[in-house]
Amino acid sequence: MTEAEVTYFRTFGFLHLRGIQTDMAPAIADAFEDVFAKELPRVGRHGRAGVARIAERSEVLQETLLADDRCPLLARRLLGGDAAYVGGDGVRYNGDTYWHRDGNHRALRLLKIVQYPEPLGPDTGALRFIPGTHRRSGSWDNFAAELENPARHLGLEPTEVPCFTVASSPGDLIAFDPHSYHASFGGVDNRRQITTTYAAVPESPEARRELTEYLLADRSVL
Repeated sequence: MTEAEVTYFRTFGFLHLRGIQTDMAPAIADAFEDVFAKELPRVGRHGRAGVARIAERSEVLQETLLADDRCPLLARRLLGGDAAYVGGDGVRYNGDTYWHRDGNHRALRLLKIVQYPEPLGPDTGALRFIPGTHRRSGSWDNFAAELENPARHLGLEPTEVPCFTVASSPGDLIAFDPHSYHASFGGVDNRRQITTTYAAVPESPEARRELTEYLLADRSVL
């Protein structure tokens, strides 16, 4: 990874790395299906079905997502030091996912790495980000109402909110700060997503408290 890519991530809150796990993509997709066939997925909002800590439920996924160095090295590089795996999910999505953040941690620094077994574009459920919204204690922190109802507050449909759309292929990795506002639209039913989450080693009492709360909470994204 180049210094420019690290700076890109720190500036905008996300980074798209193409073809990092292309050699493993078919095995990852097959393992996803094996886990969903053996486990009882939790059904949540909008018909989503998910399995928490999916990487730990399959030897193939343990090898490709955790033991293989690519994801852990990416996490350490982007978080700027030691990083620990703290969970992840496998999810089948149906339809749109509206603008949101994943939590609101003020001191704890997290990184989510997602990959999709299918190619996704702007009209088929590709992940969208509003660049820069990962920054804490800035004007973006007061942006929740506008994105919860952009038609009322901005005069825009959710699909019209200015953003960057990450068109991806199997084997690509998309790393992002979960504090970033993100969404997806136009996705086909049963599109699959695999997420692994890392945390920077906490350096303050507040960060340690938030990490403890994170680990004790129900980590399902549903």
